[in-house]
Amino acid sequence: MPRITVEVESTIGSSIGRHGSPESAQHDVPSRADGWPVGEGCVEDTLDTDGRSVRTMVLMQEPARPGDEVAAWPVAVLHLSDGRRDLDEVVCVAEAEPFVDLVGTADLGRWHAEPAAWAAALGRLSPGSEYQVTGCGSREEADRLVADAQHAHLQLTGCLD
Repeated sequence: MPRITVEVESTIGSSIGRHGSPESAQHDVPSRADGWPVGEGCVEDTLDTDGRSVRTMVLMQEPARPGDEVAAWPVAVLHLSDGRRDLDEVVCVAEAEPFVDLVGTADLGRWHAEPAAWAAALGRLSPGSEYQVTGCGSREEADRLVADAQHAHLQLTGCLD
């Protein structure tokens, strides 16, 4: 899993978490009654097919302020539609102890982090927008999306050999 840096633009509380599951007690993972914070932002030094930085949502241990940078790793990619256009959001988790076992799409269910929960969080992060999940891609797809966008950024800046 490649580590990325997410520049956070906004943060909200979420319902995503292990909420007192037997698994969380077994692994001594701290649990938050109201879920972990989710931030929205972008991956630095990337360009997607629309010429913008890759959009991300990141599950964090503590809320972040706009402009904060969070070390994270991708776990999935949400394919979304807002009725006007299709877009992809890379789903990430912060590089923090509580999230070490959330590494791919197979892990989302036990964290109550299904695609619909991410879409609901995104809707709260972007008031006035309604997102429909049209698909959920694997961690490998998210890694490839980020790598391709980093490559495009390097090409544009002339830093690619």
